[in-house]
Amino acid sequence: MAEVHVNVYIHAPLERVFDAVADHESFLRSGDGTRTKLIRPGLTERNGLGALREVRVGKRIRYVEEITAFERPSSFDYHILESSQPLRHHGSRLRFTSRGDGTEVDWTSRFEVPLPLVGGLLGALARRLFTAAFTELLLAEKARLEASQPKPAA
Repeated sequence: MAEVHVNVYIHAPLERVFDAVADHESFLRSGDGTRTKLIRPGLTERNGLGALREVRVGKRIRYVEEITAFERPSSFDYHILESSQPLRHHGSRLRFTSRGDGTEVDWTSRFEVPLPLVGGLLGALARRLFTAAFTELLLAEKARLEASQPKPAA
């Protein structure tokens, strides 16, 4: 089984960071063609528990993911229900922790590529690609949030 772990510090309040990252359609969008559509809203809030989202990367890669836990503003979990790639997903969690004047975001995902002979090799490649993609998404959100932070009075 492969595990991806990405940790990024964002100099913005916990609630702002959580709200930005939990906004699936806005957060899961990037210059490589990644885009997300909410298929079904969550039970108590749009992006919360039970929400179903479709994530597309370019023209060929597609995931359908369900939010399986949602603890505002400390964490949420999701599970990939469908994938256009051979992938067995064991779950992902995003945790948000106040650190000083900002927020630490910790993203962990576990999966395997269930193909005989080449699954381990493809899993290692997927681990590197997912690590790069998760890092890029969090760094882009970091840049947006930090650029919009009010400046302290001099």
